[in-house]
Amino acid sequence: SDAHSALFDANLTMKILGLVKKKQPNTWDTFLNTANRSDTETIIKKENLITLNEYFYGKSRLYLCAPLHPKHCIHPIYQWGQAVDLRVDVEPLLKMSINELKMEMKKTPKFLRTIRSNKAPIIIDAEYGMKVEPYNTIDPDLIKQRAQIVRNNEKFSQNILTALREVAEEKEELKSQEDIHAEESIYNKFTSNKDTALFPEWHAASWEDKLRLLDKFEDKRLVGFGKKIIYQEAPEVLPPDMLRTIKMGIAKRILSEKREKWWTVSTCFMEIDTLRDKYSNENDAEKLKFLDELNTYVMSVQKKYENV
Repeated sequence: SDAHSALFDANLTMKILGLVKKKQPNTWDTFLNTANRSDTETIIKKENLITLNEYFYGKSRLYLCAPLHPKHCIHPIYQWGQAVDLRVDVEPLLKMSINELKMEMKKTPKFLRTIRSNKAPIIIDAEYGMKVEPYNTIDPDLIKQRAQIVRNNEKFSQNILTALREVAEEKEELKSQEDIHAEESIYNKFTSNKDTALFPEWHAASWEDKLRLLDKFEDKRLVGFGKKIIYQEAPEVLPPDMLRTIKMGIAKRILSEKREKWWTVSTCFMEIDTLRDKYSNENDAEKLKFLDELNTYVMSVQKKYENV
């Protein structure tokens, strides 16, 4: 059970940080430089060249960047720092319209890097980025020239922020138009009279007939609810492809690492850890035993759906 103990994780983290502070004091000081949003923004506005250290799928990557003009280097909506990746030729970007910049932002590799100022980003000296590919294959003087162009061109930075604002607003508008989850719509009467008339027959039918009767419903949400009920009560009735699709849908939701409207595996583990600390301090053996059983159950659910 210690594997999911918040106290165990905290103690281990403290020991690792102690080693870093002792053996790599410069690295430690660099970490603290971006511990809060204000200090991070100061670095972004002051430095001409920085190396941004980011992680993708557990792999560390370095990006040599030039923050935008000091007056226009913060995202107008999300309040995150913005910097140009110096692997790209910045000259063509200067001539682009707002719409062209928005299109360019969708391409990979990305020319624009986001520095999440409120999430303690890892910003280190430019020399580290200079030593890795592709930056070590570019003339250092050219890199410095690109950085100066980015930092000194106020109009270009303004255009970038305008493009970012429009992208954010379009995303929010699209989000507001998306359908809510089918489960959320049950609080409103959304079924047609024709579908409602089928309810008694569906509930009285065998599981095999329930599956066949789903074809008679017009509302796709009702079909989805019906399949999930059958999955819970009589999964052997479902065709293999349908069974797998349902499982994948459940897995996508419960294994999500985002903050969702429903309970996910990760939020369950976090809540269990919090309660475990609480009841450990209170010496409540009964509740701790229950939490251990619940933890085991959640782990079994996680294992079941990770293998879908």
